[in-house]
Amino acid sequence: MKKHINFLEKTVLFIIIANIITSCSSGLQQLKKGNFDEAIFTSAERLQKSPDHKKALAVIREAYPLAIDDHKRAIRVFENSQEPFRWEKALAEYQALNRIYDVISHSSVSMREVGVPQNYAREAETARQLAADERYQAGVTALAHKENRLAAKDAVGQFERVNQLIPNYKNANQKAEEAFQYAVHRVMIEPVYDLDRLHPYDYADLQESFDEELFRSKPYNPFVKYYTTTSARSETLPQNDLVKFAFLDLRSPQRNITTTIEHFTKEIKVGTKKINDSTKVDVFEKVTAKITTFHKSVIVRGTMQMRIFDYKTNVLLKEETDDESYTWTDSWQVFEGNQKALDVGKTCPSTSAPIFDNEPSSSFFFNKISNQFADHFRWCLKKTYQGM
Repeated sequence: MKKHINFLEKTVLFIIIANIITSCSSGLQQLKKGNFDEAIFTSAERLQKSPDHKKALAVIREAYPLAIDDHKRAIRVFENSQEPFRWEKALAEYQALNRIYDVISHSSVSMREVGVPQNYAREAETARQLAADERYQAGVTALAHKENRLAAKDAVGQFERVNQLIPNYKNANQKAEEAFQYAVHRVMIEPVYDLDRLHPYDYADLQESFDEELFRSKPYNPFVKYYTTTSARSETLPQNDLVKFAFLDLRSPQRNITTTIEHFTKEIKVGTKKINDSTKVDVFEKVTAKITTFHKSVIVRGTMQMRIFDYKTNVLLKEETDDESYTWTDSWQVFEGNQKALDVGKTCPSTSAPIFDNEPSSSFFFNKISNQFADHFRWCLKKTYQGM
């Protein structure tokens, strides 16, 4: 038992030593690579567990001034440059300095090696204000050209970034909402045109499938909005595209029935008989059975067309035709003969006569193929407008 405990103690000690060596080595490697912030964080974490660790002390002592100088140098470059959104980059550097401050200020051992760190919270807040204002002015400039949808979309992005920097800075929320109205690509989708091929009930089912897929599903692109012909009338801004669907064809269901037959033959004992006064022998009789398996399929096929037009010019922008099919299958078995002829474990079907009139109603098939059309064109529209 004592040997077992000693072994465990040695194992734990080995793991601790290995972790210390790995941590210190990691801090030193980060220092050599010029990753001064990571070298500081790794060494500070090691000093929390081992305050007198020489390598960690040496690494943090060397890495700290190098990290501070690097960030201050970058800040000077950004503050004196003319590149767009320079204050966001300066803010990132101030935030990095404050992360170093947080780590050092919470470690007396680290402060003993590098001194009391400086907090740059005030400078970071100034940079944040300047960054937010810079983004705000970029949004206002883009919004001045809001009739251009791409400019309006850019304005939305600028004002959203403003809110990320400083929530509800000035009137950024209202500006973003105004820009968004002009950034939306509006698509009016007409009811499906059926070319008088469909019964009114079928047409209603088809339209319901399209409405379910196109208008009630979650939008995949916030800058694209679908309208019905009714909802488009209440929109003050113009539509961009017009989508027309036409149901071109619905073929009569194709029914197919195939059969497979299994034959079974077996000799079974039916009794005994005497062949002389003292000898009895078993009497066998050959029995047969047949299992017929019916496989039925019903296939419904149809064709639909989608065309996208420019709403103002009526120029055809895209056309796609989709052929869909839905297959319903069923199978059943019919038994004939003597059940004793069946193999061991073979189940005897309960049906003794074929039942062919077992398929769903025509509305069932039409509903299935309508859903397939709607799903296909939903993805087609998604692909068309995903980059808008």
